[in-house]
Amino acid sequence: MKMLKKLLAIVLTGAMALTLLTACGGNAVRDKNIADALNDIAKAKGEKVTFTPRAKERELAKKIAELSEKERSKTKEDGNNKLPKKVMEILGLNKGGANEESCFVWYGAVFADEIGAAGQAYNVMNNTLSKNAANADKLTGKKPADIRYMGTALGTITGLDGKQTTVRIIVVTAEAK
Repeated sequence: MKMLKKLLAIVLTGAMALTLLTACGGNAVRDKNIADALNDIAKAKGEKVTFTPRAKERELAKKIAELSEKERSKTKEDGNNKLPKKVMEILGLNKGGANEESCFVWYGAVFADEIGAAGQAYNVMNNTLSKNAANADKLTGKKPADIRYMGTALGTITGLDGKQTTVRIIVVTAEAK
């Protein structure tokens, strides 16, 4: 019996050690995890919106993440309320772009290092989705649909200390109704 207890203790210790190595940090978070956490937050706030991961938005987020930091940053020409020119083009929000007047588009980036899906979703909800869509001024009189499609990709930014930090680029769209 003592031997069985010792063996069980070793097996449980090994299992616990493996759970520590299952990449529970920010980089292991997937779009579905973020969508589930956003849905939970929306439900808690009493909002009747649903977040659904979709490949189209994931591709947009990947393209933005592939841009250099300089191309993702605002310039004087972009103005205070506009996204950088390259980002506008990728999102189809430039003049004559695919999404300019057909759907609401939100874009943002949140820190991904050392926080899980819930932390990233909370930051997305408060720092990106709480603001007007990037093209809301062109969709006056319309409202975003309750189904919100989203996609994410990991990118990096350089902090003031010169160190690279992982960020999650997020793109959310909703049909204009």
